[in-house]
Amino acid sequence: MLLLAPLPAFCESAPPGMVPYDHPVFRHGVRVLWHGAWRTRGGKKGDAPSKSAPSLADKPPPPRPNEYSILVDADDSCAARLAGEFVAALQADGAKGRVIAGRTSPAALAEAVKSDGADLAIAPMDALIDNDKATADWRERAPYVARLGAETIEIIAPRSIDDVRQLAGRDVGFGIADGAGAATAATVFSRLGLAPKPSFAPLGSALADLASGKLAAVVTVGAKSSKTLADFGKDGRFHIVPVPWTPALHALYVPARLTAKDRPNLIRAEEGVDTLGAPVALIALDAAPSSARAEQFAALTRSFFEAFDKLLGPDKDATWRDVNLAAAAPWPRLRAAQAWIDLNAAEPNASLDAFRAVAKTVTLANGGPGAQDSDRLYDSLMQWRGAGQ
Repeated sequence: MLLLAPLPAFCESAPPGMVPYDHPVFRHGVRVLWHGAWRTRGGKKGDAPSKSAPSLADKPPPPRPNEYSILVDADDSCAARLAGEFVAALQADGAKGRVIAGRTSPAALAEAVKSDGADLAIAPMDALIDNDKATADWRERAPYVARLGAETIEIIAPRSIDDVRQLAGRDVGFGIADGAGAATAATVFSRLGLAPKPSFAPLGSALADLASGKLAAVVTVGAKSSKTLADFGKDGRFHIVPVPWTPALHALYVPARLTAKDRPNLIRAEEGVDTLGAPVALIALDAAPSSARAEQFAALTRSFFEAFDKLLGPDKDATWRDVNLAAAAPWPRLRAAQAWIDLNAAEPNASLDAFRAVAKTVTLANGGPGAQDSDRLYDSLMQWRGAGQ
């Protein structure tokens, strides 16, 4: 039995902004006496912090913004859905958001940063990372808050085209001019050493041109839930062209595989198509380090991280369940986001680190499981091991 002595006299009065726990709370074997007064906001006074919703520090947080906007690409149905669910999750915390459809290519984001056209954006990171010269003068003002998984890249073409190299010098639909999809298409072909002739039009118009023979292929990004694409190709004339996994793609993309379950009109039941996923991020616009907007985004970041569990339900986009909030990227990160990650980092796990290192080696060599798949596989192995002991 553990006996607890009464609190000493010097601990009976709470420091400014702090209140005592009304029950014993221990962290790493040390009793914690106080917690921030703000912690009572979501529950009864004295509640211990939840593992699913950790906090940045036991002190009052900065004021949370009353209104904010989040920019998504007009042709990116996946980003639009994520943005809508993001806004809904943060609404309960008093932050009112709205989704703006526009452009999220590097050039468009540069303009949004300079013009204060939006507060946040959901955009692929490949073209941002690959265009150092084009983004050098504003990248520090557009740090990312979190990586949000990856959007599948699909190259749709007639079945007579079964090798992506056949598209060199041909007319290919890249999506809307100055859109994120067009930037990704250009980056992928550049990394593959291919030079098709870009054509710019909305997805519906591009697919019509493909069907009539005016285009040799159409590239889509983030069209997972697009009804326009889901309805295309019922005559069986078209398919998704495989994209080879080459070393030139490793720094920007992740391997992905599509089956008939994903695209029944474009992939036969017995087929599997290897392609790419473009990592997507939630980006804070015009939030240079130590700026007033960076402080505002600190509060919004806290709201997002603490409300993240709301996005993991079965009624939410499955992409959220693949998000690792601590995932890094070769791009500046909002300091408040990194501070939250550092404060709430899990205990080091040497076994998991070793397992992931092996999985990464296999991935690079053979297109094996990625880091997130490795974590899930590791968890399954540990559960099996525990059950078998």
